[in-house]
Formats: sequence, C-alpha cells, structure tokens
Amino acid sequence: MKKSILFALFGGILGATSVMAANYDLYLTGSTAFRANAFTACQKLYDGGLPANANNGTGAPASSDSRWTMSGTCATLGLTSGSDTLTIHALWTGSVQGISALANKDQLVFLASAVSGNITLKTNTASSCFSDVYSAPTLYPLSGSSFTEKEVCVQPFVFVKSVAPGGVQSINNVTWQQLQYILANSIAPLSYFTGKASDATTNIYLLHRTLDSGTRVTTVQEASYIGTIPIYYWDTTGNSFIVATTNRGPAIFGAGYVGGGDIKTVMQDPKSGNQSIAYLSIGDAKGITGTAWSQMVAFNGQYPIANFAPGLAAPYDYSPIINGKYSFWAYEMLDWPKSSQWTGSGYTDQNLSFTQLNNIMNKLSGTGTGSVDNEVLLSEPGGATAIRLSEMTATRTAVGGPIAP
Repeated sequence: MKKSILFALFGGILGATSVMAANYDLYLTGSTAFRANAFTACQKLYDGGLPANANNGTGAPASSDSRWTMSGTCATLGLTSGSDTLTIHALWTGSVQGISALANKDQLVFLASAVSGNITLKTNTASSCFSDVYSAPTLYPLSGSSFTEKEVCVQPFVFVKSVAPGGVQSINNVTWQQLQYILANSIAPLSYFTGKASDATTNIYLLHRTLDSGTRVTTVQEASYIGTIPIYYWDTTGNSFIVATTNRGPAIFGAGYVGGGDIKTVMQDPKSGNQSIAYLSIGDAKGITGTAWSQMVAFNGQYPIANFAPGLAAPYDYSPIINGKYSFWAYEMLDWPKSSQWTGSGYTDQNLSFTQLNNIMNKLSGTGTGSVDNEVLLSEPGGATAIRLSEMTATRTAVGGPIAP
C-alpha cells in the first residue's frame, strides 16, 4: 500500500513537471531612434495587447527608456503555447552597436526580470537588433548567408538648430555642399549659411553621435562623405564648445554623443555660445521646445513634412519623403541570425529554438497585430515618427543612395 502511494505521488510529480509552463527569453538591442516604435510593437505581441509584467528597473517601462523587460503569454499569435511565457529583454545601444552585438556575439547587460522594480541584471548575447541602416556601410556588415536583414518601415531624419539667441537662428536650410564642408570640420562660419560677410566671425558647430549611431551613418552616407570627423562637446557648465578628448560610450565607438536624447538636451540649452546644429531622428527633433518643430531646418530646400510650419499639428503629411523630394531618410531594419548562425554558434543562454525566433521576428517585421507596420499605422492620427513601407513611392537600395523613381 505504501509503495502504491509513493508511486502515485511520484507519478503525480512527474505529471506536474511535464506540463509546467516554460519561459522563453528574447534579447533585443539596437536603434535608440526607433525605441518607441519597437516598444509599442512588442507590447502587442502579448495576449490582450499588453504584457502581464513590465519593468524598467524602477517601475513599468516607458517607450523612451533605453532598457526594459516585459513578459507574458503570446498564445493568441501562436508565439507561445498555453501558459508558456515570452520574456523580452530590451537594451537600446545604437544601430551599429546592435549590429556588432549580432555579428560578434557581444555580451550585453540586460534587466533580468520583468517584475516591476527588480534591478537584477543579466549579461547575455542579443537575439536580434533594430537598425536605422543597412549593415553594409557600417563597421560590421552582416553576411547574407548568415543573417536576415529585413526592412520594416522608413525612418526620417532632420537637421535642427539650438535654441540659443544669435546667428544660429538665421539658419533655415542646409545644402548637400554645406553638409560636406561642415562634416569635414565640424565648424563652419555662419556666413557659409547666410552669405553675409558680417557673419564670418561667428562659428557654427555641428554635433555628432558616436560611431555606433545609425543616424550618423545615414548623415555621412547622405553627404557621400569619406574622411575623419572632428568631435566637439558643449561645455554645459561654461559657454563654449570643447574638443572631445574622451569617449562617452564604449571606446570602440569613439567620441561623440551616445544618444539622440543627449544631443536634444544640448539643443535645448539657451546659452549664447551654443551656436550649433545637429542631425536627429524626427521623433527627437519634434520636441526641442514647447512648440513642435520650431527648431527644424530644411535640407536642400525641402522639409520632410508638406506645408511645414512650427507648431504643425498631427497627422503629418510625409509626402515629400514618400514621393522622393526629401532624401534624408533610411530604412529601419530588423536583423536576426539565420539557422546556420543560431544553432550551436555561441549565442549564450538563448532558450528559443530557431523556429520560435524566426516566428517572432517575422511577426514584428510583418503586418497586422504585433508588427512594427501596424504600430506605425495606429500612430498616424497622433503623429507618426516613421512611415509604412506600403505608403512609399520612392525607394532606394543603399543608405544615402539614389532615390527611384
């Protein structure tokens, strides 16, 4: 009798273990410019359109945060079974750094838990990355036989000027030739923009992201510029620019500002010496002041938004980009390993099968619920910061390359 009871108990334990819910982990990294759109798309992967748990280390994550984790079931979309859960760990480091993470299996520091307020960290390789650019012109071109690079939407970029009083406020346009010149020096006389001899003694500084920035890659490719770029930082305690002598991010990615938000902060400093312009994603550029778009500067005489005016209300008409009149944009990409890379190749603690990874990536990069495309569509009435591929008439095959038709 005792043996029968013990066997029954043992069998019950085995049965419970066999149906115990599994947890799968996905590690996302890459573009800081695209973090808000990626966040909302990931939310919609979960049953009910929201994860059961979410965390940025202090509380529920915000779409602007550079690091967050969310978890829950995804049975409705067929990404998990029953009570199995998917935990997405996100760390937005920059497009090129994200590509490097895939190509070189870099170890990154993610939040380990989706439990709100849990600041436990976990070092891991990335499963996939968002990038503002194709990998080809970056430091880490991905092999087509080993990685999938899929376009998910169009990411617009713009030039902006600081809020400082003075000559910088007279800059309303940057031409292709002016961009080439100021990229080579990071300084140009104001007269170069205004044509006034009296402005020759005022210097305008161009602020740069680090080499891990897809925004920087797009800017350099747009100008067809080849060469070194001097880097300057704004002295926040003084009233001048200083030559960069230290790196603000990982040394491999050189000097410059780590995120678009950091440059946006400089653009918001009203000190008189802050005579500067910069390139930003359209999302970061929008809110430099309380009047939307007030500091945006045209490129080659064109704005990305038709009938542009400071304070323009949503929805935004991106027809200059859609129809090929405004060229300062790139495809937002989602990159992930092919099976030849994923299986037994050094990606650490990746408990997703390749089929599961591929299914999630195809959902994010496809259409309908849980896709980037759908989230851009839903955001259009409130002011989308990206453009759906299906809306584009203009196309290009390389970052900064010719636009057709």
